[in-house]
Amino acid sequence: MPRKRKSTNMDPEIATTGSDKENHTAAAPVQPSSSTKKTCDEVRKEIRNFIASGEMDAAEFQRALDVSPRSYSEFLNQEGTDKGARSATYRNAVKFFQDGRGVVPLAGVQPAAPAAPAAKGVAPAENPTPAPSFDVSAIHLDGDEDMKVPIFETCDVVRKKMKAHLRKPGVTQAGFLRDIAKAAFPQSVKRLNSKSMADFLSYKGPTTGSSGVIFYAAYVFFEKLRVRGDKPKNEFRLEMEKIWPKGFERDNPANGRLWCGPHERPWIDKYGRLQFR
Repeated sequence: MPRKRKSTNMDPEIATTGSDKENHTAAAPVQPSSSTKKTCDEVRKEIRNFIASGEMDAAEFQRALDVSPRSYSEFLNQEGTDKGARSATYRNAVKFFQDGRGVVPLAGVQPAAPAAPAAKGVAPAENPTPAPSFDVSAIHLDGDEDMKVPIFETCDVVRKKMKAHLRKPGVTQAGFLRDIAKAAFPQSVKRLNSKSMADFLSYKGPTTGSSGVIFYAAYVFFEKLRVRGDKPKNEFRLEMEKIWPKGFERDNPANGRLWCGPHERPWIDKYGRLQFR
């Protein structure tokens, strides 16, 4: 009697890892198979929703698909209904969700216990504010692999974003440090120091603190939040990309000693450029 094939096994031609040449094939674009009835963009959205649910993190999901981090990142970073149709990540994710393994199980709902009568003169306790979700593990930026994401904001702009974020209900400094470390260093486990964050927040100036790890980690975190929320770039950000096409200089010369002429005075503009009067 022939052995039944388990539904959890990938097809040999689907379960591929390695060079991931499928994302760089020069052949004509391949339309998603009619049997899948899902475009590449739909699968990307399904992957991001699944990771955001907390059922698996990105690394666990890659292992479940039997694909490399490069294949996974490149597929998620593409856009278009047929962009990435040759990718092993696309094919294996389609099979993963078709097999029902991507369905987030719902916990059984228990009947609520009757509320105890409130004591006279005592106001009922308010429900605590739930901690918001800032998981950006499904978002990939160029430079993530070697922790060299190009930066297109100044230190003052990142400080402003940090202070606004820390004022949100349910956000703590410890939780924020964990979030930015996880966003900026996805390939490693890195702990960030609360004193380093306090020092960075106390500085002033477009370039002050640019070489520190807090500036880099916070920028990557907020940039991934922007991408996750599909928010447009503002005018300042677009201008920064023109001025610093390769990214803002973290080791900015304006932070060190400068040699000036007898009638020259150095100053830093709002974009972090060193100027002389």
